[in-house]
Order: sequence, then structure tokens, then C-alpha cells
Amino acid sequence: MHILKITIGKLLIVLGCVRLIKFLGRNKPIFIVLNYHNFSKYNNYGVKRGSILETGYDEQFGHQIQWLSKHFKFLYPEEFFENKPKKGVYVLLTFDDGYKDNYDIAFPILKKYNSKAIFFVVTKLIGTKEWLLHDKLRYLVTVETLTETEIENQLRQLNQGKLIDQKYLSIVDNFDIPNHRLMMNWEELSEIINEGYFVQPHTHNHSMLSISPMEKQFAELNTSIEVLTNKLNHNAKYFAFPNGMFNSTTLQILKKSIINYSFTTISGINTLDEDVFKIKRIGVNASDTLGVILLKLLRTICIYTYCQDFI
Repeated sequence: MHILKITIGKLLIVLGCVRLIKFLGRNKPIFIVLNYHNFSKYNNYGVKRGSILETGYDEQFGHQIQWLSKHFKFLYPEEFFENKPKKGVYVLLTFDDGYKDNYDIAFPILKKYNSKAIFFVVTKLIGTKEWLLHDKLRYLVTVETLTETEIENQLRQLNQGKLIDQKYLSIVDNFDIPNHRLMMNWEELSEIINEGYFVQPHTHNHSMLSISPMEKQFAELNTSIEVLTNKLNHNAKYFAFPNGMFNSTTLQILKKSIINYSFTTISGINTLDEDVFKIKRIGVNASDTLGVILLKLLRTICIYTYCQDFI
């Protein structure tokens, strides 16, 4: 399947199909938000997964950002929703969780191409050697304690609002995870802010908001905002839902907070009449070829153009 995507993507590039995306924005503006996570060779791979501790794809990511900057204009949410451009295709980059490789690899490239990006961070993990649960589980796959199939199935269920099976949690709790810092520290985040980018809350513990009571949801949001404000003297106005999960209570809490825009993992493009607390994003990987990026954009736009009355 991956080889097929690459082949189709190459054909789309050769045929100049990026013009189709620009054509959509000829009469009305559209806002495309891309969603990255990390540069690990486990999550980003061609045919076979690599180690979660090994990073790469800086050259490929550079090609992506160069291509995006050539064909589209970067905008932050308020520049789109408040300034209301009359036409055109606009792009924003987002990075979830706060991985150190975002600083090591993405940050220099983003600066080179004068792009616009938001880094959503899990505040409890910043500057520590603690790992997110899904990273722990994937590490156990790389050391062959668990299989890729069973763990990726569990993580897909997690993204649908279901809890990880207790037997896997027990294995994680009794396994020694490497003493390795996966997340950025406060000094690195401060440098990112000083270059004009935004560091914003992604909750304090990466909790599943959709299955959490109101009190916990409120604490997760407000603790992450307070920590960011105190550590970085940086105001919060954007928020991304961990695992893309939220409910009506989450939205009520956000709308009463200082947050002005929140981001989902719902795949799609955005128009000026979008609910700014449910901004859609398109999931991409640093390892994606330009053709695969173009394929993902075109597929999403086709769904929007031809199926929006049914979704």
C-alpha cells in the first residue's frame, strides 16, 4: 500500500496536480492545517519500522517545507479567520506533543523557509525523561516484547476513545524504559518562541478528555496554560486535543477560557465559516514524499468538495 501511494504521488507531481489545489482557492479561501508529531524511524518509515529512539528524515522534511512555501502562503488562524482573505490557499504547520526532534530537526528548517508553526506540548513531560504511553508501547515493539499488530490495534482504539487493555499497561509498568529524553526542555521552547513561533497547551498529562469528568478536563487545560505562562511568559490562545478526543464539555470549558482556537485530528480543510474550536487537520509524516503529501491534500480536498453534504 505504501509503495502504491508513492507511485501515485509521483504521477501527481509529474502531472502538476498542485494546480488543482490552487484552483479550489480561486474564488474562496481555504485553510489547510498539517499535523506532524515526531521524526522517529518507528513512526516515519518506508517499508519497515525502525527504532523509536532513532530519528531522521530531515532532508525529506526540508523538501516538504520548501515545496509548501513555493506553492502556498503560511498563515496563523487569526490571520485567516479574522482578516478573512477573499481567495487563496493558506497553510499552517502544527506539531503535537513536544518532541525534542521538533527542535533538533524541524525548527532550523522552519526558520530557513520563514514558515508558520504551532508546537503543542504536554507540559508535565517538558524537560523530563518521562515518555508518553504510546511511545512506551512502541518501544516494547522495537525490543520484540510485544508485536506491532497488537500494539497498533490498541493505539487505534485509543484514538477512538477506548482505553488500552490493562494487560499491556501492566507490561509497561514492569518494564525498564530507557533513560532517554524524548521531549523538549524549557530552554529549547523559549528559543522557539523567540524566533516568532507559538508554543501552546496540549494538556498537562496528555489525558483522554472525552472520557474524563469535567473537573479533570478543567484541571488538564488550566494547569497546562498556567505552566506555559509561568515557564515561558507566553500567552495561550491555541489548543490541540490529545488523540483528537473531545466532547461537548471540553468545548464548553475551552469557550470559557482564554483559548481562541482549538485543533482536532478530524481530517479536512477549513473555510471561513468553520467552527474555530474544531479546526480540521491533515495528518502527515516527515518521511512522506512530496507526492504522498500532494496525494493526502488532494484526497482530503476531493472529500470536502464532493462529499461535504454527507459528512
